[in-house]
Amino acid sequence: MLYSLVAAEGFLSTANAVVVLITGLFGLVSAGVGAFFAIKNFIKLAKEKSAKEIWAMIVNMADAAMQKAEKEITSGADKKKAVIEAVKEGCKAEGLNIDAFIDQLSAYIDQCIEFHNNMNEADAANTAN
Repeated sequence: MLYSLVAAEGFLSTANAVVVLITGLFGLVSAGVGAFFAIKNFIKLAKEKSAKEIWAMIVNMADAAMQKAEKEITSGADKKKAVIEAVKEGCKAEGLNIDAFIDQLSAYIDQCIEFHNNMNEADAANTAN
């Protein structure tokens, strides 16, 4: 009888150790999964911020290049081409890859041109009245 109590106590001790081990492993896996998603989210936010910062820099370069092109170049198509080239060169000098932003830059320039033309038409209409 004493042997069965010792054997039962040993089994309970082993079972308790297994339960503690499984619980600990589950906790580690849960913490690891949580950390993975937290790091993944942090990297995503860092990339978004970088893209926003890069776009802001591109807009500043484009605005300066548009002002210069407006003074120096007469053809609208040549102005747009000159602005895009100036921004590409500026980004290259800063070590930035602009490839992902080319379409967005082109659309931005078109919007600025449209705004400028609309303002000139409005000024002309006001002057005529």
